[in-house]
Amino acid sequence: MPHRAATRQFLSVRHSAHIKGLIFVFALCVLGALVIYIWGQLHAQAEQSKSQAMLLARVLEEQTARTFETSELALSSLALSPAIVDHDASVQERQASLAQVVSQIPFIRAMALLDRRGNVLASTQPSDRGATVPIQSLFTEKLREPRPGAATLGKLIQGRNLSALSASKDQSPRGVSFIPHVLSFLQEDGSTAYLVALINPDAVANFYQATLESLSYGALLLTYEGQPLASTNKGAAVKQSEALQTPIFKQMLLNGERGSYIGKGMLGEQEIVSFRTVRHWPLVLLVEEPYSAVVQRWKDDAFIFFVAGLALLFLVIGLGYSVRKTRKLQSAAHKEMDRAQAKLARSEQELAVLMRSVQELIFRTDKDGRLTFVNARWEMLTGQSSKQALGLRLEKMVEPQFRPQVKVLLDAKSQQSLRTCQAQFALPNEREILCDIAVVPLTKQGEIIGFAGSAVDVTARWKAQQELQTQLAFQHLLFESTPLPLLVTDEAHRITLANKAWEEFSGSNALQVMGSNLQDICASEDAATQLKANDFVLASSQRTQLDTKIIHADGAYRDMQITKTAIKDARGHPTGVLSIFVDVTEFRVAEVATREARDAAEEAFRVKSEFVANMSHELRTPLQSIIGFSELGQLRAGATPKLGEMFQDIHAAGQRMLALVNDLLDVAKLESPVGAIHTEKIDLRGLIRPVARELEPLLHQKQIDLRLRLEDAPLIAKADPVRFQQVIRNMLANAIKFSPPHGRIDVEGHFDGQGNICVDFLDQGPGVPAQELDKIFQPFVQSSKTKDGSGGTGLGLAICRKIIDAMDGTITAANRPDGGAVFRITLPTRSAQETQPGELL
Repeated sequence: MPHRAATRQFLSVRHSAHIKGLIFVFALCVLGALVIYIWGQLHAQAEQSKSQAMLLARVLEEQTARTFETSELALSSLALSPAIVDHDASVQERQASLAQVVSQIPFIRAMALLDRRGNVLASTQPSDRGATVPIQSLFTEKLREPRPGAATLGKLIQGRNLSALSASKDQSPRGVSFIPHVLSFLQEDGSTAYLVALINPDAVANFYQATLESLSYGALLLTYEGQPLASTNKGAAVKQSEALQTPIFKQMLLNGERGSYIGKGMLGEQEIVSFRTVRHWPLVLLVEEPYSAVVQRWKDDAFIFFVAGLALLFLVIGLGYSVRKTRKLQSAAHKEMDRAQAKLARSEQELAVLMRSVQELIFRTDKDGRLTFVNARWEMLTGQSSKQALGLRLEKMVEPQFRPQVKVLLDAKSQQSLRTCQAQFALPNEREILCDIAVVPLTKQGEIIGFAGSAVDVTARWKAQQELQTQLAFQHLLFESTPLPLLVTDEAHRITLANKAWEEFSGSNALQVMGSNLQDICASEDAATQLKANDFVLASSQRTQLDTKIIHADGAYRDMQITKTAIKDARGHPTGVLSIFVDVTEFRVAEVATREARDAAEEAFRVKSEFVANMSHELRTPLQSIIGFSELGQLRAGATPKLGEMFQDIHAAGQRMLALVNDLLDVAKLESPVGAIHTEKIDLRGLIRPVARELEPLLHQKQIDLRLRLEDAPLIAKADPVRFQQVIRNMLANAIKFSPPHGRIDVEGHFDGQGNICVDFLDQGPGVPAQELDKIFQPFVQSSKTKDGSGGTGLGLAICRKIIDAMDGTITAANRPDGGAVFRITLPTRSAQETQPGELL
């Protein structure tokens, strides 16, 4: 303690020689350190500039390589184009191909196609078309024209296009040049041709300039021979001879592909130079910065450090005398301040985290209701920053119908502490939300200076409540409006709900039976059945049905079908049973009536079939005798013509009656479910031709021409041969009957668009009225145009339809545009290799 007191006394002497020496030595140390630091900064600045130059050189080298690779890719693609390779392609096609590539690559000024002798076959520059360019003039002496399939960069040529090679130097525009990129390839006729892309070096330089725009660096692109191709230097042009005198071309390029140094460069005597060779190309990229720029930056930085150092020196000198006196006080004050700041920072951090994590909108207003603070929830709700909310009136942010309530909340004259209401906000992002708002007044010296509050978004909850109420109302409407009686019971079989239809059926009031046990409102024999079904549904959660008789409100027993299903809670546990009552009394009566009607119809059909069969067989015997005796009478009439005509009439009437009986038998057989049709796969062509030959006598009588046109391919269908020939015979007989003498009948067999077999019968008869095209297939119905007393029974077409229907086919009639009718039989085709499923024995 005495030592510290002595020290404080020693330091308190301002004019002491020891204090002056100490301050002087300390000042010299500070000044020396400042000089050493500033001088080291110059070296560091130079190294930083070299590193940045190397990085820029790498960036520009990659872009340069991509530039020339893009050019080579474009040339290679064109060399494969038919418009370029084809020796006979037109000039317009070639120029269009070249122009398309030039329009897509900005650094290519023009493109041209040359033959072996240098004649320009096509070019995007009109002045180059038809010109002759020596191929070797595009390259230096060390470069030769490329071999077929290879691309080579030429020398820098002054001028805008290839025609500059044949013009004088005075005619070439100053400052305009291009780099020829030449690709040699073979055309289809084997001749060598050249594609030349005129690369604009200014475009390359502009890219360098854009990359180095905000920096003090310059960039140059040179060939291995030192010829400058592109440069960001806007001053005097760089000479090739000067480039060859730099260390890069003297020694460094021989030792490596990249490097940097400080010395003579292309743009000055003292430069920071970095270079890189361009991969795959005989090019060198240089990035230079004047050393003076580095020195200037160092001076700017050093001046700041120098001034700061001097200020620090004077500050040390000025404060050296008082630092010891105030050290303890400052240390204690700093410690106390650090503790207070740390505590404040923790509190602010905790409050900020709490405010960010709160899902409610926390706000504060002044006494007029203008927002002075909102938490991060505002940004989530509106998408706007919190600053944009400041100054907005809370009252104006809600819908007009809620503003009076918010105005009461922010009433500065009210003595109420906690104030709440519900209001709908119209947010700036056009979103509307419903919130529960709660505010408390902020007071100072007994006066309200503002309000602090929160707004909880209850929109989702409100919508859910509305949807739930709507759903419940809809379910209640369905429950009450359904015409089926519905009854809901709980686990103890107590009635909890019944609809209006149940009240009407049972004659009981739903409110009166609420809470009653199910067995109290059911008959004793019915109650046991329903209780057992309810227990089953509650235990298994499975649906069940039962049929029973229940007393109706009118006192009559009704046949009821009751469906019972479990009502489950949110966890899936059964809590009750829903019973749905369906009155099936009328269905039962209708079922009995239907069964009796069916039995009566079957009996009538059996009696009719027996009658037709018996009558037909009973009539065939006397008809055969009548026909036989009439034929015998015709033979013996001899010289008595009148007697012969009478026997002829008897014979014709007997034949008609026999045909009618045969048709009735056919109808009876077809309507019988036993053994009427026996189908097999068969070629229909073999069934049609024999019937046509069979009816040739009838055709000769009327001199009718019958033409058969059947497919060469087999018309295989599943049909009954006998019955199908019966249909063909009926169709041809009808066609012969109603066709005029010397007419023509066509029978066509073919496949339709769906692959089905169609057999068409076309005649030249009177046709069928349109309204009768379907009626003629009904029994005992004939066309009004063919009712001529020819003896038809009206059963032929009906029998045909029944036969074809039994074969899964169709038969239709239509009228031909030029007169006559066409009847079509359609049967599903069957492949000759088709295998039909059969029963297992």
